[in-house]
Amino acid sequence: MKKALKTAPRGTAFNYAGQRWVVLEHNATGTLCLTEKIVEDRAFDDGNYNDFSKSSSLRYLNGPFLDTLIDAAGCSSAFLTSELDLTTDDGLKDYGTCNVTIFLLTVDQYRRNRDVIPNADDWWWLSTAVSTASNGYEHSARFVDTDGTLSGNYAYCGDRGLRPACYLDSDLLISFDEQDVTAEQAGDIVKELIESFGGSFATEEQLRAAASFMLGTLRATREQEAPHE
Repeated sequence: MKKALKTAPRGTAFNYAGQRWVVLEHNATGTLCLTEKIVEDRAFDDGNYNDFSKSSSLRYLNGPFLDTLIDAAGCSSAFLTSELDLTTDDGLKDYGTCNVTIFLLTVDQYRRNRDVIPNADDWWWLSTAVSTASNGYEHSARFVDTDGTLSGNYAYCGDRGLRPACYLDSDLLISFDEQDVTAEQAGDIVKELIESFGGSFATEEQLRAAASFMLGTLRATREQEAPHE
């Protein structure tokens, strides 16, 4: 079963363009998504500079890596350009913003969506610098440890992972894995139906029971459709 990406609850995992993504948030730009796993290990910047707008990782993500995604998707229209805020971890704005298609999450984006971001099996870079060159920190960039905590290291370190993020068109149709839905996400789906069609549930138990019934129906429908695909 396919549905518009904008209807997927936060934390939903789905496959697109040869990668498995996790839905983080929906906003006016589109749907912010993060790869479920690290795609490869690379330096933040080969020249050891912590301004993401000038980094080798940005050039790679928006060059060869994006080309691979477009080839796998068969089109480029779903990948949206957005403005990335490069305010440093200590609040300095020397690095300004940059326009990107594929990027590394900022510290703010990570913190805002930490509750639905699964831990990875290695360290992975964020796009936020610890501070700026004007404050004596031109080499240190933020990264996420395996337990989800934040740290920092020299930008030239090549043993940190790239975990790409992007904004996808919210109207993109995705295949939804019903078996991956948690009880909380199922409740969100039912709440959306309530808002659309009216009605209410007296208790949370009734809501969750309705969600379970709805997902069971979806799975049964999917099993009937599968032989015809």
